[in-house]
Amino acid sequence: MTISDWKRAVYALLVLPGYLGGAKVQRGLARRWLGHEGGGRPRSVAAFGPSAVAFLLALLLFYLVGRIATYGLFWSGSDPEGTWGGPTLAGAWVVHFFVAVGMAVPIFLALRALTGLQARLLGGSPVKAH
Repeated sequence: MTISDWKRAVYALLVLPGYLGGAKVQRGLARRWLGHEGGGRPRSVAAFGPSAVAFLLALLLFYLVGRIATYGLFWSGSDPEGTWGGPTLAGAWVVHFFVAVGMAVPIFLALRALTGLQARLLGGSPVKAH
């Protein structure tokens, strides 16, 4: 999980609403978050499918991260033996952390493929460093 993976996740959250702004907004998002420059002919209709799937995966990813980070703040503690990880809050955090990591890694891998496909369909190509 690198910074580039998190940038892809942010891009995936923003690109679907970016369809309201048109091709210029979509290309700007790809340039800012993915480092893709526009140059080819955009195929926005074809790019909508990967954008929708990537949006849902990114939403799930940020929900998992947010839920694990705040677990315990909204925990009533009325039945701690029934939580995953045992009767302590620390045990529940550890178990939930590993469950979330087990879900986050495949999501990051899927976002790599989906955001790359989506950016190419919008006519972008990776910016080459000199």
